[in-house]
Amino acid sequence: MGMGVPRAILLSLFAAVLCLTGSGALQCYSFEHTYFGPFDLSGMKLPSVSCPVGCLEAVLSLDTGYRAPVTLVRKGCWTGPPTGEMQSNQDALPPDFSVVRGCATDFCNGHLVTHDAIPNLSPAPNPQRLSGTECYACVGVHPEDCTPEKSRRVQCHQDQSVCFQGNGRMTIGNFSVPVYIRTCHRPSCTTMGTTSPWTDIDLQGSCCEGHFCNRDSVTQPFTTASAAVPALVPQVMALLLPVLLLLGLSA
Repeated sequence: MGMGVPRAILLSLFAAVLCLTGSGALQCYSFEHTYFGPFDLSGMKLPSVSCPVGCLEAVLSLDTGYRAPVTLVRKGCWTGPPTGEMQSNQDALPPDFSVVRGCATDFCNGHLVTHDAIPNLSPAPNPQRLSGTECYACVGVHPEDCTPEKSRRVQCHQDQSVCFQGNGRMTIGNFSVPVYIRTCHRPSCTTMGTTSPWTDIDLQGSCCEGHFCNRDSVTQPFTTASAAVPALVPQVMALLLPVLLLLGLSA
């Protein structure tokens, strides 16, 4: 009889701990997929997962700017930092966008379900003027997705007078895919786009001048594309050389 009371107390405490542990866990939707066009989850029955802290949903999209996107959609447990701001460069190309939601109630990560969650990354310029340059445009997660033969031939918008080719990775938490891309670009060749503490697009590449000049391999190692346009450097030097010679002679 003397041992029965402590055992009953221990069993009661253990049951209380189990109840508290169970009530603390959240049920969240669990899903991750890569899309090469508009996505729509509204008609899908998504699986669920038990999460100790909170739920997450995120969408990360990279576009050529000429109606060719690759989009990552992820739902699951919240594992990121509690705070953080998205940073973007409106002048950067190729255009990209990320949206992240963290929440703390059961199945609260069910709001981002269609492509309407992101803005149009391929808007037509107004007025619709062209630069006169033509480039290959494609984006994919395998090198063979982005060969010149599988790429579109596009007429570049007015402010885009060079061609770009590159590669990198798109990441949402621990969900990451490689990307390969060709498209039109501005002469600045700046690629720094939208980033946040939970998402990242690490993209390197180079720009060139001339119709369809971005036909080289997209698997080659590139340097950061925010540097000067490599193809334009020899031309600039050729223009500067006579000036330098004249300055040297006058001195």
